[in-house]
Amino acid sequence: MKKKAAFLLAALTLLTGCGSSPVSGSDSTIAPDSSDVPEEHKDDTVITIASVHGIWEPMQKLIDEFNARDNGIRVEVKNYAEEEDFKDFGIDEKGVFNGYDTDELKMIDFRVTQDLLNKDTIDLVGQFSFGNAAKYEIFKQRGGFCDLYEFMKDDPEVNPDTLSKHILELNERDGKLYSMPAYYAAWSMTGKSGYVGTERNWTVSEFIDRWEKMPEGATVNGTNVAENIYYDVLRTNTTAFVDYVNCEVHFDSPDFRRMLEFCSAFPSNMGQKSEHDYNDVRFVQVAPIFNYKSAIASEMNYAEHKSEYYRLRDGSHTLVGFPTSDRRGAYLCSTHLELSICANISAEKQQAAWKFLRELYTEQFQTDSFADRIESRNPQTGETSVQYVLLLGFPINNAARANIAEGFINGSYENTNTIIPEDEYAQDSDLRLEQADIDFIDEYISSIDRWEFQSTDRELFSIVEDEVLAYLHGEQDIDSTIDLIQNRASIWISEQS
Repeated sequence: MKKKAAFLLAALTLLTGCGSSPVSGSDSTIAPDSSDVPEEHKDDTVITIASVHGIWEPMQKLIDEFNARDNGIRVEVKNYAEEEDFKDFGIDEKGVFNGYDTDELKMIDFRVTQDLLNKDTIDLVGQFSFGNAAKYEIFKQRGGFCDLYEFMKDDPEVNPDTLSKHILELNERDGKLYSMPAYYAAWSMTGKSGYVGTERNWTVSEFIDRWEKMPEGATVNGTNVAENIYYDVLRTNTTAFVDYVNCEVHFDSPDFRRMLEFCSAFPSNMGQKSEHDYNDVRFVQVAPIFNYKSAIASEMNYAEHKSEYYRLRDGSHTLVGFPTSDRRGAYLCSTHLELSICANISAEKQQAAWKFLRELYTEQFQTDSFADRIESRNPQTGETSVQYVLLLGFPINNAARANIAEGFINGSYENTNTIIPEDEYAQDSDLRLEQADIDFIDEYISSIDRWEFQSTDRELFSIVEDEVLAYLHGEQDIDSTIDLIQNRASIWISEQS
């Protein structure tokens, strides 16, 4: 039974969308039978992309367009979910696909891993190539992929001069570039400057000291429940305690302990996350920066039941990052299309793989993919309305980023929404983006020198959450909690490597 690849793994969604991508549910994600290939393309060099849960629709469109050209290369997608051994995974007794469980994902990942290690049949790999996306990061850190800088040397259109130098440098490993995101975003927290001051990045001690000076009744991201504060402030920064380069975890660090103790000082909701109790005295709130729209933010005025908008650059609020002892709390991460070329394939196939991969980083593709123009016709009036659905993330291509910035300023993206709707987005604001807003966001992103692989495995999240929630519920002490998390997470990451 064919099943749509419409599930978005919890490993990719637990952190409010960063690292996640819409996936195609069509059978176009399945490698075509050779009998379906036109005669003139049967001798093409075949480049195979490994996938577990489908391909992003704009990428599938690019694959189709690329394959239609007479360039001697054909791109196919190997969807492991459609293989005979796995085709019934995730399907209940009624034949309905309800998503894979942890054991099923492990079995699929084992097959993908074996193919990558022992065969030369897979050419391009990304986060979507694994059920546990952490395996992709570990392959990358262990040198299983090609240095993309080598392919850029003779490429006049996709090279370090046309792409964001800052993002490239943050993705380097020992001077080599094993992958680069097509789009990226920033994660931080923000607070009213009258409460939090104007200094951008805090230590844990500064975070706690400033909280203790807040007025009575203040909330952290709209809540005073221990579990909510853990979810909003500490779990969002989970990757600060995971080192994929050395395959280590550091949940026994002083930062994690102190922030967990901070959370436990609030009333527990019996180990569960609850609805936020909003009021107008917020200490800090999570502030993802997904595109230039984020330069105009909003806060809810609950007394008047309306949103109040402000420009991040006006000084009324401060981006403070997440509390860390090294003052590097804000971080950048990939949001779409981070791919790598396998190192164990022939030089000829590597070059062919680059010819396709480079298309993802061109000005045209990144500009066109950012905004999906949707037309809808009113059957009663006959009028046609237009709405743009915007990607989460900034394009790595410099020219595409400039095009998108210009589009925001001149109103090209009016009536916009985002792939993941959020009340905090300034969709209804009368404020229009100005060049100064663009410059502020660009400067803030350039100030962040921390890159995180944020598609943390859902098994790791479960390990941490099981123990954290038991602690917040009063079932175990802080020392036992830290020891259990560190030991269990250490075993988990060693199994991935």
